Amino acid sequence: MKCIRCGTCVKVCPTDAIKFNPITDEKPTVDLDKCILCELCGSHCPTMAIPVLWSLPARKLERHTISVDRNLCIGCSLCVDACKITLKGDQAPFLKDGLAYIDEKKCIGCGACATTCPTECIRVVKFYSPKVVKGRAEEVLMLP
Repeated sequence: MKCIRCGTCVKVCPTDAIKFNPITDEKPTVDLDKCILCELCGSHCPTMAIPVLWSLPARKLERHTISVDRNLCIGCSLCVDACKITLKGDQAPFLKDGLAYIDEKKCIGCGACATTCPTECIRVVKFYSPKVVKGRAEEVLMLP
């Protein structure tokens, strides 16, 4: 599949080798001097756009939760813009009274909104199938 520009790979990289801004960049860039080939980026990719070649299985997302701490939200709408790009216009985040809200029925749990939020007021928790999680992978991933 193709990269949906969610930025999950950036958040899971243990060495900060991946740089990406879903609003301005077409795709992530990898600093090969920092990359340790752990393949966590590929195992967490929601569309399997990053191939896993050696150690980790593809993840099966069982469910996700998403929350917004409106005490931290500044109403910048970057989450809305990130989701518009990811979902091709049918975005889950929206602003109401100048604060971010999420339509959970539209949310696919990719984390693009959480990745771009400058105040980290959006939290996505992904729960993966324990049957295919092994090695260094975790059953739960929290963004940010």
